[in-house]
Amino acid sequence: MEVGNKSNRSPLDRVLGRLDDLDEVNLGILVQRLARERKLLETVFDVIRDGVLVLDDKGFLTYSNQQGRTLVGLKDHNSEKINIRKVAPEIARALGMERAQDPSYPEVVMREMQITYPETRQLRLYAVPIERSDQKDEALNKAGLAVVMTDVTEELDDFNAKIESEKVSSIMDLAAGVAHELGNPLNSINIHLQLLQRNLEFLDNENAKAKKSLHSCIKEVQRLDGIISHFLKAIRPTDPDFKKINLLHIAEETVRLREKELHAKKISVSMEAGVREPMIYADAEQIKQVLFNVIGNALDAVGESSVIRVVTGIDDNYVFAKIVDQGTGIKKEDISRVFEPYFTTKKSGHGIGMMIVHRIMRDHGGEVGIDSKEGSGTIVSLNFPRKSIRRTLLESTESNDSN
Repeated sequence: MEVGNKSNRSPLDRVLGRLDDLDEVNLGILVQRLARERKLLETVFDVIRDGVLVLDDKGFLTYSNQQGRTLVGLKDHNSEKINIRKVAPEIARALGMERAQDPSYPEVVMREMQITYPETRQLRLYAVPIERSDQKDEALNKAGLAVVMTDVTEELDDFNAKIESEKVSSIMDLAAGVAHELGNPLNSINIHLQLLQRNLEFLDNENAKAKKSLHSCIKEVQRLDGIISHFLKAIRPTDPDFKKINLLHIAEETVRLREKELHAKKISVSMEAGVREPMIYADAEQIKQVLFNVIGNALDAVGESSVIRVVTGIDDNYVFAKIVDQGTGIKKEDISRVFEPYFTTKKSGHGIGMMIVHRIMRDHGGEVGIDSKEGSGTIVSLNFPRKSIRRTLLESTESNDSN
């Protein structure tokens, strides 16, 4: 047993365990070597364009690179032993630091969010729990969080141009895929219409067969309509028509649109409203499309007789809707690609659903958050600013005019 413990010790642990055997000269050499290696690693991390923060289990900063300090507004001499809740409360809130030690905390957290200090920037966050190798108890195993922050402000400024470029380069592949998808239901419709035509000649005796064929036609036409609808929304987005709407009512309407699919898989939806009237300024149809896509993904991820939770509410900054499922979850290597055009892990997916979600939420000044643990489930958070993007733009314009 003792031998096994020694074999699991890291090289640094073995060196530190022999400190008592080192004389002053060798101890000095060891300290210099460790200092050089630390300096080398710090130099490497400081040239990385992404911000890196390492937090302990209490949320205190134990390491940060130059870009990380810049993004959260820290001076070099004030970069240690500062709690993330104090220096960057927006990031702490987005990461859910209050539940970081919970065993159910996701394997990976991804957020796209806006910070307002030290300047207004748009960040993409990835956070992964750091685990202690010497703890078997999962509840005690969390040593903190490693957070990578990417400044995507400029990326979002020309996001539309990039999407258009991607569409141009991949439009032929997309068109071929759509043509293939259209061909299958069209062939099926043609066959069933021929059968229906023959059965109508003997309607009295073959009424049941005629109804079955007609039902198949309707089903395939609906599938065809869905493919075309998604295709058109992907290539021809429209500007939002901002109006004051009740997010809870929109969520309930969207669930009713999915009623047949939910009933077929014996899936129930739990509507959990924190407030009766979570009002937002948004385009009702576009928000319905967002919820339709996200709930559809949850529906595909869970098994029969499962429960999907739709939680709505209000916090200090946002009106939010969370879609919670206990399905298959998202793999770590896939989560960064969720919003990429045409990326999908579904056999029958088109890879544009979450791209549409991302674009609509961005057009509304909102944020999309994804918490996922493979094999345990996924939480998709849709956060809408309590002050509408339209009002913010108007106030900004009026301020500029007065100056």
